[in-house]
Amino acid sequence: MIPFSLHIISIIMVLIGTCFMIFSIITSLKVNRVVTPEIRSKWVLITSLMVTFLLGYSTFLFLQFKNIETYFEMIGAIVFLGGAVFVFIVMLLIQNTLAVMNRTSRELADKVIEHEEVSEELSQSRATLESIFNNAIPLCITDKNYQILRANEAYYEVFGGTPGQLSGQNCFDSRPGRSCHTEDCPLAKIMQGENEVVCDTVKQNDSGRERTFIVTARPFLDADNNIIGIVESFQDISDRKFAEEIKEELIEELQAALDEVNLLSGFLPICASCKKIRDDKGYWNQIESYLKRHSGVEFSHGICPECAEQLYPDYYKRISEKENPS
Repeated sequence: MIPFSLHIISIIMVLIGTCFMIFSIITSLKVNRVVTPEIRSKWVLITSLMVTFLLGYSTFLFLQFKNIETYFEMIGAIVFLGGAVFVFIVMLLIQNTLAVMNRTSRELADKVIEHEEVSEELSQSRATLESIFNNAIPLCITDKNYQILRANEAYYEVFGGTPGQLSGQNCFDSRPGRSCHTEDCPLAKIMQGENEVVCDTVKQNDSGRERTFIVTARPFLDADNNIIGIVESFQDISDRKFAEEIKEELIEELQAALDEVNLLSGFLPICASCKKIRDDKGYWNQIESYLKRHSGVEFSHGICPECAEQLYPDYYKRISEKENPS
């Protein structure tokens, strides 16, 4: 016979084991929802064994309360066998889990290396883009709402302002021009489907000075290739434009002078007696009037020695004697 104290201790221990087993089964059911497919079948088997243990504990308690000792050995054998199977499956599960962890660890290591390589490439790409963006030509990125997202140093030098001042500012306030709020606005043309806009425009800087630029605008895209604004470059051609205007003025002046010269070139109908010239309308004009009208020449009248001797012989003789005394 088993002493009564040992009998009570056995019942208490089995009760405690039953509570632990119930808690373990509940936890196993929760974990089963998130385990990987590779170990799910083994995890279900472990849960089933824990349920079997719980049934064994319950049977043991029932027999103890009924004071039936016939099946104690059978129950003990079943529990021992289940324990061995349980430990075996747990070991297999641990082995599979370690294999999955090792494979996952290697994959994570590869991902980390790949991530570092991608990060290095992104850093180099960002540095390259920064070098390209911060060149000598003013560049500005504007969104679809005409707000400036970013500009380079060359832009600030030409149009004034700082990154903090221009962030969120409208482009037509930063660089007002004749094409603003018109159909010629590069942003409006890009939003209508054009891939590139190149045009001449006059812009004002922060001091109000007007300068002429060649503006090149292209779409600014997001990661999904959707247009979210435009990128504009501004090439200052004010000096060249001024030189071209001076050149055009000189050409016009030269052309006008050439037209006047052409009026006096070629054959001029002139009277053999009075020396009058016939114009294009058939009128005869004094040679002085014709040349003055077509060339701007002013005449001062005098008389040559031959004509003076012929027309005024006495006067010419006295003048000659004074100039050449014998």
